[in-house]
Amino acid sequence: MRVEIFTEWNELEPYIGLLQTKEVAHNLAIGLIKKNQESHEQDPLLFSAIFYERDEPVLLMLQSIKEQAILAVLSEVAEDELKESAGILAEQNINLPGIMGESPYADAFSLHYSELTKTKRTLHTAQRIYQLRNVRHPKDMPGQLRPGTEEDTEFLIKWAIQFGEDANVPLTEDEARERVERFLSQQSMYIWENEGKPISMAATSRPSHSNINISFVFTPASERKKGYASACVASLSGKMLEAGFETVSLYTDLSNPTFNHIYQEIGYEMVVNSKLYYFHL
Repeated sequence: MRVEIFTEWNELEPYIGLLQTKEVAHNLAIGLIKKNQESHEQDPLLFSAIFYERDEPVLLMLQSIKEQAILAVLSEVAEDELKESAGILAEQNINLPGIMGESPYADAFSLHYSELTKTKRTLHTAQRIYQLRNVRHPKDMPGQLRPGTEEDTEFLIKWAIQFGEDANVPLTEDEARERVERFLSQQSMYIWENEGKPISMAATSRPSHSNINISFVFTPASERKKGYASACVASLSGKMLEAGFETVSLYTDLSNPTFNHIYQEIGYEMVVNSKLYYFHL
């Protein structure tokens, strides 16, 4: 096995085709590469590598945030190849703070990397990635979906902070503002509203060749268990299908059975499980 280390986003462009063979599973990696190819204000590319087995690219890794790198499997790999790739990084003293990727590949890679680097690994999040091709709308739900506007900014920031608390990914007020304003400027934030009252939110992100992702789904505690999140996501999913996307994807935390149930009720089907591991001394 050999590895090539890359330092520029555009060097990863030749691998988008391979990533798109599993477009939903690799939505995050595709979205990051495409976004940073097209943007004048690029995210930092802290680390990126392609691993080859007999001159065939089999693994892609990239890190754009300090917390973790993404592991994307481009071609079927055995556990000994995952161990070898972990060993290559360890030999080159490339320190990964964490790794996120499809199970069981992320499980095996993280185990070998932690052993080789004499670090401890901690499972932070276990997620399930779903996709939808046909939407089933909840019946008789009051309200309607509308795009978010600048006038919604302040309450959306409060919701974003609460969303971060619920997801165990705390956001400062500045971070929440940046994210909300970015979604609004991209016209990708949507609100479920009933009789003029905002009740639930969701956003679209990372459009790729035939798929788009839904995230940032949140309903205030006082309005939960009334079906509003289902209605919001179903309506937004249908809107994206009508816009021409073949599939819509989303991530759920496996520790939250409620969300996993309601998304299946409106037509989402499991694609893969994904895990995020952190490494520490």
